[in-house]
Amino acid sequence: MSHIEVAVDFPDDRLRTFTYSVPDRMTAIPGDLVWVPFGTRLLQGVVFGALASPPDADVEPKEISSVVEGGPFLDLPHLHLARWIASHYRTTLFIACTLMLPPGSRQRLRAWVRREQDNFPADITLGRELKTHEQRVLDTLADGAWHRKDRVARRLGRGGNSTVDRLVRRGIVESRHQWEEPRARAAFVNFISLSAPTDEATALVSEYTDTRSHRRADLVSHLLSKQEPQPRPELTSRFGQAAVKWAIESGVATLEKKQVLRDPLSDYVVQQQFPLDPTPAQAGAIKAITDSIDSEVSPPGRFLLYGVTGSGKTEVYLQAADHCLRRGKKVLVLVPEIALTPQTLQRFASRFPGRVALLHSGLSEGERFDQWWGTRKGRYDVVLGSRGAVFAPISDLGLIVIDEEHEWTYKQHDQAPRYHARAAAEFLALETGASLVLGSATPSVTSYRRAEKGEFRLLRLPDRPGQITGLSEDSASDGRADVSVVDLKQELRDGHTEILSRPLLAAMRKTLSSGHKAILYVNRRGTAGFVQCTVCGNMRRCRRCDNTLTHHAATDRRPARLECHFCGYRVRTSRACPTCGGNSVKRTGPGTERVVEVVNEHFPRAGTMRWDSDTARSFRDHMDLLKRFTEGTPKVLVGTQMVAKGLDIPDVTLVGVVAADIGLAVPDFLAAERSFQVLAQVAGRAGRGPAGGHVVIQTMQPDHYAIQAAAAQDYDRFYQQEIEIRARHDLPPFSRLVVLRYAGLDAVEAHENAYATADRLNRRREASGLTGVEVIGPTPAVPFRVREMFRWQIALKGSAPGQLLDEEPPGEGWTIDVDPASLT
Repeated sequence: MSHIEVAVDFPDDRLRTFTYSVPDRMTAIPGDLVWVPFGTRLLQGVVFGALASPPDADVEPKEISSVVEGGPFLDLPHLHLARWIASHYRTTLFIACTLMLPPGSRQRLRAWVRREQDNFPADITLGRELKTHEQRVLDTLADGAWHRKDRVARRLGRGGNSTVDRLVRRGIVESRHQWEEPRARAAFVNFISLSAPTDEATALVSEYTDTRSHRRADLVSHLLSKQEPQPRPELTSRFGQAAVKWAIESGVATLEKKQVLRDPLSDYVVQQQFPLDPTPAQAGAIKAITDSIDSEVSPPGRFLLYGVTGSGKTEVYLQAADHCLRRGKKVLVLVPEIALTPQTLQRFASRFPGRVALLHSGLSEGERFDQWWGTRKGRYDVVLGSRGAVFAPISDLGLIVIDEEHEWTYKQHDQAPRYHARAAAEFLALETGASLVLGSATPSVTSYRRAEKGEFRLLRLPDRPGQITGLSEDSASDGRADVSVVDLKQELRDGHTEILSRPLLAAMRKTLSSGHKAILYVNRRGTAGFVQCTVCGNMRRCRRCDNTLTHHAATDRRPARLECHFCGYRVRTSRACPTCGGNSVKRTGPGTERVVEVVNEHFPRAGTMRWDSDTARSFRDHMDLLKRFTEGTPKVLVGTQMVAKGLDIPDVTLVGVVAADIGLAVPDFLAAERSFQVLAQVAGRAGRGPAGGHVVIQTMQPDHYAIQAAAAQDYDRFYQQEIEIRARHDLPPFSRLVVLRYAGLDAVEAHENAYATADRLNRRREASGLTGVEVIGPTPAVPFRVREMFRWQIALKGSAPGQLLDEEPPGEGWTIDVDPASLT
């Protein structure tokens, strides 16, 4: 009997594994998914290693219950990656492994609770024997339905599980356990093929033709004409259930079940394209990367490809990928959002037809399942996807590309493990020997600083190809669009109060009259960011959150509404103020819907379309919108950040930024960097064709250094000012940050818990001599209340802030975000 170490699906010590024995009738190796007894429960676990003998020779470990078929699911590099993620991002080994398991493989024995229906004491019903938290549980379960225990406990905040368990033991709450159904599995379809000899089948056709059973003759004739088995559903639809059933039962046809692949690219028309002739700068970057792929030197090459917008970074990726594939190795390409996937996918699928897998959250569970297994079985040589694709089961990995590496969406922030795909890719590259390429026109300050220190090799693409080949006389002299900054304060002083400034309206008239297209960027959905009564000053706010409600105009499907973008709370609009009854309600802070209305008022024949998360919820929605704008009649595209990145549309000659100040108002040290990046990126959407381009930035802060640098499209200028500010205040990249967050239903309890935790951390910091770690806070999170939960946060800053958490964990109910993408 052998022994193994298993990471179990249990919130214990984050790096702990448990020892189990493997019966002689079973085989379990590292990377396998197993079921193991854990106390009175049966839990899933991942095998991390084999042991020559158990750690305690006097105690024989429990036997595993079973091994999930199809494994091992994790190879050695991914097991090492899981251990690093658990250690660095302070989560459990099993949770880290779930990132790498196939869709649908994870199952849980889920606990459900409901209010006890029989023999319920009357005095307890009235609440005379219950504590406040216990009464809240009963209020939640008042409908008598079954509720998931973890969700009920989460609403209580700290100690929620203990409260529910106590009520179960007292017989006040009833509990049961139920296995979850797998969310995804292989899809199978019944196929039918002709089994009768040809002469016999021909005789059957003659026998049933011109009879009441002529459909039998039609079915057999159809099967005679087909060499491949035909799907039963199609035959049933065409020839009827009775004819199909007769063919099977009489032995004329044979039924066979086959797996059907749910391919997200099945309707995607691809025409193969071939490499372009690179510019000298592109050729130099390609050679540096391909030399690294060919080299056997460890560690592998790590590159920061810094190229201005439209400089041809994607062509560098493609030619480096082609070289890697010819070496017999595979390629991983990450993009920050599925909105960027369509055009990037078009480039890669056209260059490598039939060899590209797609992995991102916009796919169905079934599509992700089939793409994951296709990658695992070596069916695809290139994997393209968003942040989760970094964990794809790719063997013989030779190249990892992270496009738009500065994007904050590479950081998972809403659930554990709160990993950053860029950091995970860097670790994976070291484990597999793959070359790593980070690409951006506006690199993150941290990455550029690392390049300055020699941790990355800096490759520059300083020009657009148009500068080399020559553009029209109307275009910018350096191949990029020219940029104008409009001071909205001056517009107001001149009496112009419209959303679109006079210079932007004039530029739109010129663009549309010449037959070209325009993109308008505004980082806010809806018609208005908030609604305010001009009599009493009251702003309509969410009942569950400290957030103003956004106004959304009426559509064919729903009436006009006010909506919270945090919790989804909705209420119908009203002209009357609910506070004072006044009828003077003003909508302020334009969103995408309002901008579309204004454009239609000024240019009713232009054809205006909107691209935000309300109009594009799936990958196919993004593809359809992009195709409509690039190939259809709409001349103006209004959108949020989805239109600011990655789009390469030569016919777009004008880009307008409606409100450049929105990002600068965020209370975050990253606000200036984010604002510069999005402004520089959106400016890069214009001027990609021979007609050149123009960008208009509307702002209340025209002298802000981020806006000035974005207008000049000068990354070096912005970086020098920003890095000086970071150094002065000891902010990343000169220090590391860890943010602790807590949320509870009880405002007083959440406040006390936050201050008590900060006090404990400070006392431990002093006792352990960790003077290099600074405890900042607690401070209310922004917004303070979300979904009726009161939120607090504590920031730890220093060269190694995790050391303090090793000494003093924050406690139950706290989340830990290492290297956060935002402080809000």
